[in-house]
Amino acid sequence: MNTADLSALKPLAGIRVLEICNVAAGPFCALLLADLGADVIKLENPGAGDTLRAWPPHTGPENDRLSENFASLNRNKRSVTLDLKNPDDNAKAKNLIANADVLIENNRPGVMKRLGLDFDSALAINPKLIYCSISAYGQTGPRANEGGFDVTIQAMSGIMSVTGEPDGAPVKCGVPVADFTAGLYGAMSICAQLRAVAQTGKGVHIDVPMMGTSLAIAALQTSEYFGVGKDPVKLGSAHPRNAPYQAFKAKDDYLVMAAGTQALWET
Repeated sequence: MNTADLSALKPLAGIRVLEICNVAAGPFCALLLADLGADVIKLENPGAGDTLRAWPPHTGPENDRLSENFASLNRNKRSVTLDLKNPDDNAKAKNLIANADVLIENNRPGVMKRLGLDFDSALAINPKLIYCSISAYGQTGPRANEGGFDVTIQAMSGIMSVTGEPDGAPVKCGVPVADFTAGLYGAMSICAQLRAVAQTGKGVHIDVPMMGTSLAIAALQTSEYFGVGKDPVKLGSAHPRNAPYQAFKAKDDYLVMAAGTQALWET
């Protein structure tokens, strides 16, 4: 592979991202940018650092254990420890903001303002900054100040109401779809705004609510409800319109059959 081919694999090379995030949604957003070549600097609290560092499984020598979960969401990043409540460390964070193209944070609304690192304060430092906030319910609205986790957003958005067996309890998706969907939308929006800011020279605040992005990926179900007033229901692994399109119990194990069209079924 020649140099031109290698550079194509890192389209965000030269872009600096400051990540002030914890656990999943924000770190996943920054991870996607890092995988595209961006220089991501992750700010962590002194001591334990990102909460995900404590999650098992851990590997490595006893004096240098590493969480595999943490590694999966924080590869290709650099990390620095700063206590943002400490004036000296806060000033260092502002210096990092001055030299960043993007800032990503997934704190509860109001936290960054109390630290003097909210969008308006950051924009005064760096007028071209793309500032991405990921939260449970967004920066405005009646629930803006509430926190949330992946499972609570899966419940509030209705995803759990259409997941599980018809006569069973609502079921959480096996992967944190609310967290990762918010991260995906955040990364996509940042990439779009990098082009816009390059043209306008004006920074922008991206508001990514986990509730909103979870509703967005439920488009087929929400369109059914708002279109004809029908409540989607749990169908197990079955499909509301195609059959056979689900898992079936066989003698020794389960098998999945998916005939998405009449032509596929007939062949």
